[in-house]
Amino acid sequence: MEIRELISFYHVARLRSVSRAAEHLEIGQPTVTTHLQKIEREFGVTLFDRIKRPIQLTSDGVVFYELAEPIVQGVTNGIEALKMQMDYPEHRGSFLIGAYSDLVLHHLPPLVKQFRDRYPQVQIKLVARSHSVLVEMLSAGDLDIMLGADPESPGLEFTHLFTTEFVLFAPTDHELLHQSEIGLADIASRPLILLGPGSQSRGSLERALKRDGLSYNVALEMDVMEMAKRYVAIGMGIAVGHEYVVQPEDAGILGIRGLSSILPPAQMGLVTLRGKFLSRSVRNFMDTLVAGLGEGSGHFMDSPV
Repeated sequence: MEIRELISFYHVARLRSVSRAAEHLEIGQPTVTTHLQKIEREFGVTLFDRIKRPIQLTSDGVVFYELAEPIVQGVTNGIEALKMQMDYPEHRGSFLIGAYSDLVLHHLPPLVKQFRDRYPQVQIKLVARSHSVLVEMLSAGDLDIMLGADPESPGLEFTHLFTTEFVLFAPTDHELLHQSEIGLADIASRPLILLGPGSQSRGSLERALKRDGLSYNVALEMDVMEMAKRYVAIGMGIAVGHEYVVQPEDAGILGIRGLSSILPPAQMGLVTLRGKFLSRSVRNFMDTLVAGLGEGSGHFMDSPV
């Protein structure tokens, strides 16, 4: 006798119906009937009086039910306990994600809230760091996920989310905004307000300037592009950053021009350490980010640039 046969008998006896037991177990009625017949043949007994409706247990069936009930309930409780334990990683635990400051400030709050509303007991630890620091932390195993530009490292795995162009931030009355085209030499000749040396956007700009042999002056260095934009607005210099940092409130305060003709776009996405185990809660959060930030989500469709 197999345990599934005993379970079929238990539910037929409990519900007093083969069809209802089959529906409860989500199996075919002929299967349940076969299970009952196999038990009766194996033990040489008749378990049900099938003449009466609804069907009733025979005297042998009553004894068999009393013996089977604790066995079936024990198996059922064990299965439920197993399901709860297997579900634990999805609804509990903690993980650490690192991202650029402007992503943490502007784009992650609604997605973190959405995830926490669904998984309130999962603890999210979120750190805002520069690109180089995040890559270092991820490579050392100190982060579960990094949200940022593709580090193009063989030890790291990259999942693309969206492409972001470079843009120029300048005071609203700046002469560069009136030029038909803006070149690297135009940018290099003005005081620059840049993020720290570990910034991906700054690294891309500096590589392009050095490639063309252009010297440049960093007038101010900031940790967050949101801070850099405020100093641009008061005329301390110009800044170059990614399009995703542009916010609706920048209109009227800053002049913004696209730089796609002189700087290649950056590929932004999720970065994980190759071979590192990712819990179910981590993978669920990654799915939330893909749905919320991935191309086609419409997240960046309202950019004023």
